[in-house]
This record gives sequence, structure tokens and C-alpha cells, in this order.
Amino acid sequence: MSTFTYNIPTNDKKGSHYDVLGHLMPARIFVFVVVDEPGKDGFLVRRVYSSIEDPYLIQLNLTPIGNLREVYPEEYGLWSRGGPESKVSVAEHVLEFEKITSYASTSGTYPDGTLRMNGKTVYVDIAKAKRSGAKLVTTQEIVRAIDEYKMSLNSKGRREAERIKQKVTNIDKEILIQPRPRVPPSGVFSQTGLKASLGIVKYARVVQVIGIGFTAYDLGVASDQSFKIKSVRPIEKEVARQIAGWGGAVAGAKRGLPPALWWVSKRAQVQSLRV
Repeated sequence: MSTFTYNIPTNDKKGSHYDVLGHLMPARIFVFVVVDEPGKDGFLVRRVYSSIEDPYLIQLNLTPIGNLREVYPEEYGLWSRGGPESKVSVAEHVLEFEKITSYASTSGTYPDGTLRMNGKTVYVDIAKAKRSGAKLVTTQEIVRAIDEYKMSLNSKGRREAERIKQKVTNIDKEILIQPRPRVPPSGVFSQTGLKASLGIVKYARVVQVIGIGFTAYDLGVASDQSFKIKSVRPIEKEVARQIAGWGGAVAGAKRGLPPALWWVSKRAQVQSLRV
């Protein structure tokens, strides 16, 4: 580093003092972006009641909080009406023999969903649903469940089951979600919320930012060593040392710490060696 001289006025008055601030240590700030992109595995489309006053919703006789969950899953998360402990089968849910089940019906036809259902449209992030522990039942699995179940029905019941199966396959593209116990609000989007979230990712590519400051002196020394021995090892070790204290923050912000730190380390090397 260069020699630094600071000139200040002095006097002989007892008790007087003068605070001297040292020059600022130059530093580089590396900003690393951790992107949790919504919809990277796609979205499922669910039609929900538009109001807690809807007569069909009232007929279900749910609790007040149950009504709010039905109408505002983007605020309360996606819950099933019966909870994970419900024993109602896939076929009984789809054939509507029971309405209080552990499943929530969605459509795989994005972005419109099934046109047979009215109400407000919300979108469920498939990746976030799975990360929350939710189980998905595909259209093909639903069809197999109906085929097995209808064997126990009379002729009229089998015809009705076949009719519903055709709608599930050709119109609804139905996929069931079994929350455990819910898909969090961060995984459920209203139409407006989804547009805003996709806009953030599209234009800024930022959901969460982690800023890490490295002193120029320490990195400069490590860079000189790297150039002298023609190896990135010195600077790699220095970067790893400096970000060690940030490991917990990075891990809490994004699961998969080793790959994230590896990327941070490599990025820092490139930036520093270019100076």
C-alpha cells in the first residue's frame, strides 16, 4: 500500500483532542443474485370461489377459516378441505361422491384451465408445491383410479363414471394436489400476482440479492500471488475465507450451499483477476 500522510492543526491546550479518520480502505462489492424463479416446472390452474358468500361454498358448511382458504389461497395457501388425514379415494373425489377430501382439483391446461368451471383463477407453482411436501396425482393416474373404482358400480354408475373420465381426460386435463398440509401462499398466485412475479424475473432476474464485500487489499495480495505462481489457488482460498462468515446467510436464502458457494468463489476469482 502507498504511504499515507494526514496533516492536522495542533495546540497546547490541556484536554484538547482532534479525531483523525483514516483513509478509506478501497474495497470491491460483489453482488450475487439468488433467483428462485416462479414456474420453472410449470403451473397448475385452479378455479376457486369468487366470494365467501357464494351459495355453493356455503353449502359445504366449512369453518370461517376454511371459507377464507377456499376463496383466497394466494393469501392463506392451498389447503384441502378434509386435510391429509381424509381417507376419501382419488376416484371418490373426482366422481364427486365426496367433497370434503384430502385433494384439491386443478387443471394442467395453462393458463386458462378448465372452461367448465366458473370462479376466480389462481395458479399453483408445481415446484413450490412439491417442495412443501404436496403429492400430485396425474391425469393418467386419475383415469386408472376411475377404471378400477367403476368395476364396483352398477351399469348406470359405470356409465356416469365413464362420462366423467372423458371430461377429466379431454376437457379438464385434471391433476390433483394433495397438500401436506398446505401449499404456502408463496406458491399460489392470483392472475395479477403471477403477472407481477413473472415480470420481476423477466426484467430484473432478481428475487433475492446477497451482497458480500471483500477488501481490496486482501484480494489484491491473493491476486498477486495467483499471478506469480500462475494458479488460482491463493485467491480461491482467500475468497473462501472471506465468505465463510456468510455461509449461514447463503444457506438460509437458498438451499444447496456447496454449489452456491462454488459459484460465488469462481465468480470472485474472475472479477478479481481481471483488475
